[in-house]
Amino acid sequence: MTPNVITFDHPFLLLLLLIFIPIFIADIIRRKNKIYLSLELEKKLRLSSFLFRLFLFFSIIALSSPRWGQGYSPSEYRKGLDVVFAIDVSRSMDLHDTVALTAGLKEIKLPDISRLERGLSIAYETIPSVTSARFAVAVGRGRGYLSVPLTYDSEATAIFLESLDISSVTGRSTNLESLIDAAASAFQNTSAAKKIIILISDGESHAGLLRNALSNCIKEGITIITAAVGSDEGMEIENNGGESVISRRDSAVMRMIAEKTGGIYIDGNREDASLTLIDQLLSLVKETEITSNIQYSINIEIKQRRTLFILLALLSFTFSKFVTRKNKSRKKELLQVTIIALFTLFLSSCTEGKLLLLEANYLNSKGRYEEAIAPYQKALNHEDAAPYAEYGLGLAFYSLDAGDDAKKHYGNSQEMLETQNVLSGNEHRELRFRNHYNLGVILFEEGNFQSAADAFKEALRADPRKTDAKRNLELSLLSISIESKIKNNRTDSQEEQKEILFEYLRQEEEQKWKSREWMPEEDYTGPDY
Repeated sequence: MTPNVITFDHPFLLLLLLIFIPIFIADIIRRKNKIYLSLELEKKLRLSSFLFRLFLFFSIIALSSPRWGQGYSPSEYRKGLDVVFAIDVSRSMDLHDTVALTAGLKEIKLPDISRLERGLSIAYETIPSVTSARFAVAVGRGRGYLSVPLTYDSEATAIFLESLDISSVTGRSTNLESLIDAAASAFQNTSAAKKIIILISDGESHAGLLRNALSNCIKEGITIITAAVGSDEGMEIENNGGESVISRRDSAVMRMIAEKTGGIYIDGNREDASLTLIDQLLSLVKETEITSNIQYSINIEIKQRRTLFILLALLSFTFSKFVTRKNKSRKKELLQVTIIALFTLFLSSCTEGKLLLLEANYLNSKGRYEEAIAPYQKALNHEDAAPYAEYGLGLAFYSLDAGDDAKKHYGNSQEMLETQNVLSGNEHRELRFRNHYNLGVILFEEGNFQSAADAFKEALRADPRKTDAKRNLELSLLSISIESKIKNNRTDSQEEQKEILFEYLRQEEEQKWKSREWMPEEDYTGPDY
């Protein structure tokens, strides 16, 4: 995708532009049946009509979310793993297929268990093996339901799975779309965790549009891993009309679901199905541990231009109403237009970056530090918000006990401020102070008192009025002095200890020789040699 080409996030909405066809036809008819008006009024009506059509045009373009030009965003941050088991509990899942478990070239006779029991056994074995993940459960039949929200309490999840059977949910047929949507509702948009759905089903779906659910998952960055249970030969089952039909495992559908969302397909009949799933989840855990150390390589993306068309639409609508007013009421209307224009400018000043900062700051204030990281990172793509986003990331990582990452973000924020100060002359005094002050606190906690003192000095240069920075500077200098005295005392103490030890050994040797000199000879009858 090249940055010079205009693209749209919702191109199908451009079909709304067809509304101009009946409008133009109406114009032609109106001209044939012309009504004679004063020249001035006719000009006003034409201008008002033109501006209103501009309003419609800009509104439709804004809804379509146009993009062009280059923008920059940081690399993706992922930390933790959220897993939702989406379990099909339709009637077909109660069938007992006569198939064999396959493990490599060997075949093992399948125990007399249903498709649902086979799928649940895979879930049982997986949960205790992936201890760092949060788990949830969604069940579905005619409709999907989120039964267990995301939790670190794996025992609660396991207990629910033990009680699960096909009578847990009422309804007719199978609706995998509703089941996947219910599972996706467990995730929080602001969470930095990797989002995984494990779909356990035979793949038969008789209701819903599966592609809609998959499109939503792709949009939200949700990966679906499918575990297909049942046999390809199938089993007889009575449908709702009482007729006997064959219910087969639809492996093709399950493979398609996994491939479209970037997941993997697992044959639930394999003996090592649970081991395959565990290995996949553990590899995802390792990936999130690696990507949690953010690498700030710049990713080029096409910039969103929707805000521009929203402003143009508002202005067009406002002036379309203004031009038809009489001269006597123009002053009053002009005041109203001015207020609307100022309000529009105020809205335009509330850029997407600042709105992202508001969202991230709220999450940070509520202690949801991991969730705050995602909107802070998105705000880095906006020049006016980037220094504050870096500072917010520093706060979030400090709260997560990641001091090294926090120091890096405070430093990045300060570098951005220095660049902006040269270009625009805006000092950002408070943010400069906070960067240096918080950096000093981290350095002091690490025992690096000299660097902490330097940071507090820089903070006071940014704002000399802050008494907290003065006290912390004095404490840092005092700690340097104490540390120096301790080192000196330790050296003197070591020399003194050596002298005492040598004196003790010398006295012991003298005492030994004195004892031997005055000791009477013992009677000895043995040979003298």
